[in-house]
Amino acid sequence: MTWFWNRRARFLVFAVVVAGIASSCQRQHPIKVKIDPAFETGSEKIAVFPFLTAIHEAEDPDGLASATMNKYFKPALDGRKDYKFISPNTLSYAVEQNDLGAGYRKFVAEYPKSGKADPEFLGALADALRCDAFLIPVVDMWQKDEVDYQENATPSTFVGASIVVVDRTGSKVLFHASDENYIEGAPSEAGDRGVISSAGRVRSDEGAKTHRAPPYEEVAIMVINALVGSLPTR
Repeated sequence: MTWFWNRRARFLVFAVVVAGIASSCQRQHPIKVKIDPAFETGSEKIAVFPFLTAIHEAEDPDGLASATMNKYFKPALDGRKDYKFISPNTLSYAVEQNDLGAGYRKFVAEYPKSGKADPEFLGALADALRCDAFLIPVVDMWQKDEVDYQENATPSTFVGASIVVVDRTGSKVLFHASDENYIEGAPSEAGDRGVISSAGRVRSDEGAKTHRAPPYEEVAIMVINALVGSLPTR
């Protein structure tokens, strides 16, 4: 009996070690998170900007990056019942009603590059919305690598983004999280296409004959869920 339990103990130790090695090989999501202690107890009402973009216009002339991220961002935020979010639509309405259009356009153009906002603009918008803080999302990676089916290469889709929560004037960062992910298309000998993400997720696309990169939406949802899920529970 003693021999049996010793053997079982050795097996359990081995299993834990293997599991630890496997998990350490997978990238954690989100990649980076920083939380100011004040954020976990304050900021009752948070106004949410629509997704801004750091992608050059030449690389995304139709604005697909921000449009796609916005499509899935609000539903993900709605799932967080522990926060009081003011929607991007309400924020946009407040901008129009309070003649803050010039400040908003400047903010949209400059913030993704500098990470800084005009405190006068944010302060005036915070007064109009009666909010304590702002959540600012930015997409900064939006890339597809597609190859001809005869090429010996792997098609991939990459998406990266961040969310930042600042106080009502933008002078203090209360929360910051960034994440990037990808899905690879990997054709098999049978002509099927399995896809693998950096988080180890695998699915199959049976019957695919070309080396096309997976849809942006699939990667965008993964990144958004990681970012929204990184907000501390209240």
